[in-house]
Amino acid sequence: MKALGILCVFLTCAGTGFYLAMMLRKEVRIYERLTAFLKDCSVYIQYQNLPLQELFQILAGNPDYAGLQFLQNIREFRQDFETVWSCAVQSGTLPEDAERILLNLGHELGKTDVSGQIALLELYQNQMTRAYEDARTACFRKTKLYQSLGCLGGAMLAILFL
Repeated sequence: MKALGILCVFLTCAGTGFYLAMMLRKEVRIYERLTAFLKDCSVYIQYQNLPLQELFQILAGNPDYAGLQFLQNIREFRQDFETVWSCAVQSGTLPEDAERILLNLGHELGKTDVSGQIALLELYQNQMTRAYEDARTACFRKTKLYQSLGCLGGAMLAILFL
């Protein structure tokens, strides 16, 4: 019975390390989707000159963005765009930097002509790309660290409980 408890402690610690590593990978995937999302916004505005409501209805239906909850929340807005955008972005589970970038974008999107919106989207796409690179670097460095610390911490506790 004692061995089963020790095994549970070890697996819990190791599982925590692997869970944290998985969360880092998930954050990187979110940044990848957001970067592609901003690029698609720019393309749709440039070539189809869509109003924001139609743009977000189209992109919310795209299966590539199914994991972006804020996009589903903004799909049909009845109030002013800026308020709905802020509520949608803050209600999601986005990384802090991504949320900050998207909130700033929401304050400015739709207030200029087509060329201004394209330039604005390129600016925020560059910021999102930098945040993606930072997240990818952190993931590369910390993934093995979290997994190793989880396993070693579990092993240390297992030895102590023996």
